[in-house]
Amino acid sequence: MRKLNSQFVTTFVSEAGLGGQNGTYYGFVEMDRYYCMAVAEGYDGDGGQESAKLAVDAAIEAFVQKPGMSAGRIRACIKKAHKCLTRQSIRIRLKAGILLLVSDYTRFRYGVCGNVMLFALRDAGIYHQSITHTVYQTMQAEGQVTEKGVEPGQETGNLYHYLGGKAGITVSGKIRLADGDLLLAATEGLWGRVNRVEILDAYESIQSVDEFMGDLQELYLRGSVDSIPCCCIAAVDIKKTYKENKALKKKILIWALVILLIVAIVTTIAVIWWRIRQRRQREVRSTMAVYEDTGDTYMADLNCLLARQEYEKAAEESKKLDQNAERLEKEQLFSEKINISTILENAAVAYEARDYTTARAEYKKALELAKKYEELAPLITVIGQKQKLTGTGMEIDNLLQSGAMKEAEGDLATAGALYAKAEAMLRIVDDPEWLREVQLALLRVQGQEAQEAKDERARARDEVIIDADKQAALDAILAGDFEAALEAYTKIRDSYIEMEENEKAEETTQIILSLQKQARASGELSQESIDADEAAAFEAVLAGDTEAALELYTKVQEAYLALEDEESAEEIGNIIASLSQEDQAEEEALPEPVPEEPVIPTEETQEVQEAGSPLDQIGRVALEQAMTPILEAALRDTANRDFAAAMESYGKIAALCREYGDNKTAAQMDAMVAGLEKLQAGEQAAESGGNADG
Repeated sequence: MRKLNSQFVTTFVSEAGLGGQNGTYYGFVEMDRYYCMAVAEGYDGDGGQESAKLAVDAAIEAFVQKPGMSAGRIRACIKKAHKCLTRQSIRIRLKAGILLLVSDYTRFRYGVCGNVMLFALRDAGIYHQSITHTVYQTMQAEGQVTEKGVEPGQETGNLYHYLGGKAGITVSGKIRLADGDLLLAATEGLWGRVNRVEILDAYESIQSVDEFMGDLQELYLRGSVDSIPCCCIAAVDIKKTYKENKALKKKILIWALVILLIVAIVTTIAVIWWRIRQRRQREVRSTMAVYEDTGDTYMADLNCLLARQEYEKAAEESKKLDQNAERLEKEQLFSEKINISTILENAAVAYEARDYTTARAEYKKALELAKKYEELAPLITVIGQKQKLTGTGMEIDNLLQSGAMKEAEGDLATAGALYAKAEAMLRIVDDPEWLREVQLALLRVQGQEAQEAKDERARARDEVIIDADKQAALDAILAGDFEAALEAYTKIRDSYIEMEENEKAEETTQIILSLQKQARASGELSQESIDADEAAAFEAVLAGDTEAALELYTKVQEAYLALEDEESAEEIGNIIASLSQEDQAEEEALPEPVPEEPVIPTEETQEVQEAGSPLDQIGRVALEQAMTPILEAALRDTANRDFAAAMESYGKIAALCREYGDNKTAAQMDAMVAGLEKLQAGEQAAESGGNADG
C-alpha cells in the first residue's frame, strides 16, 4: 500500500578510477512497507569489490528477513554484514565501509560504519548530511577544515571504524521526507574530491536526476588524472511520498492521548492504591511482629494466658495479608505457638496438681515444638528447668509415698529419713504448701518416735516389774501358796492389759484359771491323803509301831502346814510329842545295847545323806534357777490343756527337788501331778459322756 502510493526513483553511477578496479558496490530493495538501499566500499586492495559486495548483500538480506525501521534493526543488519566479512577473512582480512538507508516512504533513517556519506537535498539546499568515522570528520568538528571543500589527502581515508575491524555503528534518527527530495549516497571517492558547495551548485541547475548525476561525475573526473579513486554515487529521487491520512492520524493520536491519559490516571491511581496497600501491609506486618514479640516474651515468663492472647491478636492481623503463601505461613506459625502456650498451660496445671508424670510429658511435647523457632530460645531454657523440677517433684512424690508406707509399717526411723530428704528437695522446688505438709509429717513421725521411745522405756520398766511378779508367782507356787501365786498372776494380767498385750493377757488368764483348778484339786487331794495318813498312823499306834506312827503323823503335820492349817498342824504336833515321850520311856526300860564299830560312810551313803540334808542358801538359789523354766513350761502347758506335758514337767520338778533334798516342794509337785491327773480324768469323762449323749 505504501509503495503503490509513493514513487521512489533510484539512479547510481559507479567508477573504477585510474586503478582499473572498482572497490564499491551498490544495492537496494523495494518492499510494500519499506525501501532499503546499501552503498559499500572495500578497503582490502585487490579484493575490495568482493568485500563491498559481501557487505551489501549480507545487510540487505538481513533486512529482508526481518524488515524494520528501528535503530536496533538497522544496527543488527550492519552487524550481520560485519560478521559475514569476519567469517570470509581466510586468505586476507576483508574490510569495508557501508551506509544502509531505510525508508517507510514517509521518513527515512540510516546507519553508517566507515566513510560512506549521505546528503539529503531539498529546495536547492542540503537539509541533512551524515557523518563519517574518519580523522577528517574529527578535524572538521574541531574547525581544522574550511568549508570551501576538501583537499585530497586530508585524512578522509583514515578510519576509526569499519566492517571487518572495529565496527562502530552510528544510526540517525527518523527524518521526514517531502515530495521532490533527493537522497544522495556517495563513497569517499566523490565527497573527497567534490565539496559541499559544488554539490549544491550542481543541484541548483538541475533539470533531471540524470543531468545532476552527470554533473557530479564531471566534477569527480576533473583536474589531475593521476590519482582518481573509484567511487559510487547513488541517488534516490523522491517524486512522491506516501501521504498519511492526517485526520485519521490526528484522530488516532487524540484517542491515543486520551487512552494514554486514562492509562496514566489509572496507573497513577493504581500506584497510589498499591503504595497505600503496601503501607498498610507494612503496618500489618509491623503490628503482627509486635504482637508476636510480646507473646514470645510472655512465653519466656511462662505467662501462657497473656501469650496466647497476643498470638491470637497476631493471627487476626495475619488474615489481612494479601499474599496467600505468607498468610498461610503466618497462620500456621501462630497456630503452633498458640498450641505451645496451651500445652504449657496444661503442664502448669498438672504441675500445680502434683501430677508430675503428665506435666513432664506436656513439657516434653512443648519443648519439641519450641525447638523449631529460634525466637523461642529463652523458652527452651525455661522448659528445660521445668523438666528438671518435674523430675525432682516425681522423686519427692516417690519419697513421700515410701515414707508413708514405712510409717504405716511402723518403721519410723526410715520414714523420718525419707521425709527429711523430701523436705530438703522441696526447698529447691519452692512449694511452700507442700513443704508445710512434709514438715508436719516429719514432726508427726518424730513425735511418734519420741512417744515410742517413751513407751519402750515404760514397757521395759513394766517388763522388769512383770518379770519380778512372775518370779514371785513361781516362788509362791513352789511354796504351795496358790493364793499368792494367783494374786501375782492377776497383777501380771492387768499389766499386760494396760500394755495392750492381749495375747499375753489371755495366756496369763488361762494360767490363772489353771492354777485355780489345780489349787482346788490339790487341796481336795491333800485332804484325802491327810485323812489316809491319819488313819494309817492311828492303826500303827494300835499295832504298837510307834516309829511308823511318828513318821505318818510327821507327814500329816507337814501337809497341814502346806495347807496353812496351823490349828490342825498343832494338834498333830501334840500327838507327835506324846508318842515321842512314850517311845523314849520304852527305850529307857530296855537294856543298853552293845556298842558297834563305827561305820565309815561310803560315797553313795554320803550322797544320800547330802541329798536328804536341809538346803542351804546357795542350793536354794540353784534349785530355783533350775526349776523356773520347767515350771513356766508346766504352767503354759496347763493353760493350753496339755495335761500330759504339764504332768511330765511337774514330775521333773519333783525329782529335782528330791535330788536337792527339798521333800516338801517335791510333795507339792506330786500333789500337782495328782491334781492334773484328776482334772484330765474329769475332762475325758466329760468328753466321753458328751460323745455318748451325741
